[in-house]
Amino acid sequence: MSTLHLVRQSAFASNDFAQCLSVLDHQDSVVLMDDGCYNLKHPLMDSLIKRVDGSVNINVVVSHAQARAIEIITAVKAIEISDVVELTFTHKKVITWQ
Repeated sequence: MSTLHLVRQSAFASNDFAQCLSVLDHQDSVVLMDDGCYNLKHPLMDSLIKRVDGSVNINVVVSHAQARAIEIITAVKAIEISDVVELTFTHKKVITWQ
């Protein structure tokens, strides 16, 4: 069963991102949005990228990252906020980490 994980908080401020990674399964997707974009610079992101073998999609809302002056790394797909709506329909469950 695929799950869409919407990560809205920074791992520098809470443990939501770590909890999200602990339950991440094959075919799940992660969307970094709001302050969750700061996770692109957190060490947990490096471990996620190393762990992912193409079975988990990692996305970031580009306008949210730009508003925080965060550079989007190549391992992460830049998406628009409207793409999040489509992702909610292509996954069986949605969890918001906030």
